Amino acid sequence: MPRLAVWAHPNQIRLLERAIAEGPQGDGLEAVLVGCEDEHGATALADAAGAASCTDLREVLRADVDVVWLAAPRTLDADARGLVRATAVPVATSSPPPAALSDLLSEPDGGMPAVFIPLLRGGAAWLSAAAALENFGTVHCVHVSSTAGDHQTSRTSLALDAIDFVTHLLGEPDEIWAAHAGPLPLTADPTVERSGHLTAAMRFGTERAASITVSDGGGAWVRRAVILGDGGRLILTDEGVSWTDPDGVSQEAPPTEGQANAGELAGWHLRRLAAGREIPRISLEAAVVLESARLSCLTRQVEDPQHVRNMIGG
Repeated sequence: MPRLAVWAHPNQIRLLERAIAEGPQGDGLEAVLVGCEDEHGATALADAAGAASCTDLREVLRADVDVVWLAAPRTLDADARGLVRATAVPVATSSPPPAALSDLLSEPDGGMPAVFIPLLRGGAAWLSAAAALENFGTVHCVHVSSTAGDHQTSRTSLALDAIDFVTHLLGEPDEIWAAHAGPLPLTADPTVERSGHLTAAMRFGTERAASITVSDGGGAWVRRAVILGDGGRLILTDEGVSWTDPDGVSQEAPPTEGQANAGELAGWHLRRLAAGREIPRISLEAAVVLESARLSCLTRQVEDPQHVRNMIGG
């Protein structure tokens, strides 16, 4: 059984329990060390996982394990990114680095030394969808909807994941318009995380379009992508894929080993990393489009990702 070290937030006990639980194939993860900045939180997390506890991120990253998971948000600051690069085993994160994209791009790995999980484009359901798309024809329109509770992930993480999915299928948009909703206004400081809801619309030339709606205030983990094109409609969730052609006839999509919640999904990704399996990396395109969406929320104007790319030197 793969050995796991985790850095988590005190409110992530249930998430951790689900991640290390036995999977559908009888596989699981053995939590060896669980760390948290708060001593009481570290003890509670470790007790739930049956592991040792610590309050030092360096101990987690130096643990004798097969894979490390940085589950807590806002962990990958500049010091942590340096520590991750020196770690001998695979490291996964569920949150992007809390830094300006222009600063991250000056680093050798684009400021993302860890593997982002759970990635919609890297899950079991996507493997089934990718096989179906081989016979789907041209993709014209994509919509991604993702909701979660703040104990599972952040709104920024959900937005990055959704945008990565869109750019993988359609490339970088010509324009994006985005809006933030929620009780707390956005700040111009890119290192400040805001909870709430985000919606964005994207244009790709004159014949293709995409949109996303994400929220960390939805309580339950639900991700859903709708792909429209020559082949009709393809619906992808974390639990599976359905395909309906333009005549309304259901087409056969390859079976999938789906997962229902954030913890199960994280566990699936972590087991693959521990086994040396490849998981897709977040693209530079997705990071640039996310930054464009953030700027659009602030300016209340349509933004051009290519202009943003030029400004940050991407």
